[in-house]
Amino acid sequence: MSTQTLKHGNPARLFPIVAESQKEQKTLAIVLSSMVSVRPFAGAILKQVDVRVGKRTTVRAFTEVTLTNEVKGLKDRPDAYLTVETGRSSWSALIEAKVGKQTVESDQLERYVELAKANSIDAVITITNELAPDPTIIPTPMLKQIPKGVTLFHLSWSAILTQAFLLVSAKDDPFQNDDEAFIVGELVRYLEHPNSGRLPMDAMSKEWPKIVADIQARHPIQPKSPDIQEMITSWHQEARDVALLMTRKLGEATTLSISRGELANPKGWVDEEAKRFCERNELEFQLDVPNAAGKIDIVADFLRRSISVRMKINAPMDRASNSAKLNWLLRQLSKSEKERVVILCITKGKGHNFGALADEIDPKSDEIKGLSDVASFRVEMSSDLGAKFNSRKKFIEGLEALVPEFYINVGQHLQSWVAPPPKIRKETIEPAQVEKSGARSSTSEEGALGNGSEIVDSPATDQVRPAWVQSWQWQEKSE
Repeated sequence: MSTQTLKHGNPARLFPIVAESQKEQKTLAIVLSSMVSVRPFAGAILKQVDVRVGKRTTVRAFTEVTLTNEVKGLKDRPDAYLTVETGRSSWSALIEAKVGKQTVESDQLERYVELAKANSIDAVITITNELAPDPTIIPTPMLKQIPKGVTLFHLSWSAILTQAFLLVSAKDDPFQNDDEAFIVGELVRYLEHPNSGRLPMDAMSKEWPKIVADIQARHPIQPKSPDIQEMITSWHQEARDVALLMTRKLGEATTLSISRGELANPKGWVDEEAKRFCERNELEFQLDVPNAAGKIDIVADFLRRSISVRMKINAPMDRASNSAKLNWLLRQLSKSEKERVVILCITKGKGHNFGALADEIDPKSDEIKGLSDVASFRVEMSSDLGAKFNSRKKFIEGLEALVPEFYINVGQHLQSWVAPPPKIRKETIEPAQVEKSGARSSTSEEGALGNGSEIVDSPATDQVRPAWVQSWQWQEKSE
């Protein structure tokens, strides 16, 4: 909506003058002012909430806002009001931000949703250090039903930092001038400092050590347990943090592999993950790296107290023997530390599989030759954390170290097998036997393919033409 909705507000400042205790207002104002000043940055952030920024788009942001239609009993007010206008179309949002370990409470968010509805505002956006797998998944539980016309989104400070980092590290300069590049570069520098209020994900849920101990002792665990549900939520947050970490390291947008059903029903997704965890005693997520040979699977095994990072790729189908297929893979790992890599040969159907360290597996061995047809390979690196697995912080440290190590050692070297393009088959054309004098008999292209009705009708000529030519000519004459 237009700023007519706004009763009072100050434009977001790049250098805000606020009290030291109002750190979230300061950080939010700097981010919003950067969006107003730098169109590519605004586009990168607003894309997360399904809003497009074009050349004719105007972005405006205000802090310390009061709105035209107030809600009775509303004592607090949102941190900011954002409008995006392109021609006659417009979009607006209320923003509530928290820094450090602070979170948005349910009743506060519900009041802002009511305020947005009363003022015909399209969305409410929360920004905290909580990590969500997708901006549509809100970490704050909602007790009331969200009214039609208002959409909720959640962004983390780390996600905002990552979008800014992608812009300043892009190969193709996205900025219009040096001033834009300078502003976003300084924003990255600011958000990377702890004084900004941004905190990285550095610990799993509080009950993590107890859950690990219960599984080690074979104590029963229930998927509906609040401790299990909270752990699954923290695992999803850590998965998002790893995706952002890899994005910053690669300079390419690494994403979590999440189904539409999971995004549409976050609570059901947590319930299903909790049930699977109680059955398998494992946590898992997938990363999707642009142009990688396959998705990267990350698995935390509570019984073994280990973390595994793996990729699965199809075996080349133009190699007849298992030995040749394995050699194809080993050549790709020629620059890898193979003593840290395990290769699993997966056969078709229910046949026996075989796995070994990459530096020990022998393509000419009886084990490889004795396998049925190998259809794919799983390439894996693991880290046995032992007692460190029980630690909320050391577990994350181990995980965030292993994933980049795997990609450096394995992931960046693997390439998917691609079937070669088909080649034109050579047709053997025999000279036709000509009975009548004057009829043409030639092995030239003209005689072989025909260029007139007398050749098409000739039985002798039909014998030397490829089947597809005869079929086409027959259809043509039938018409």
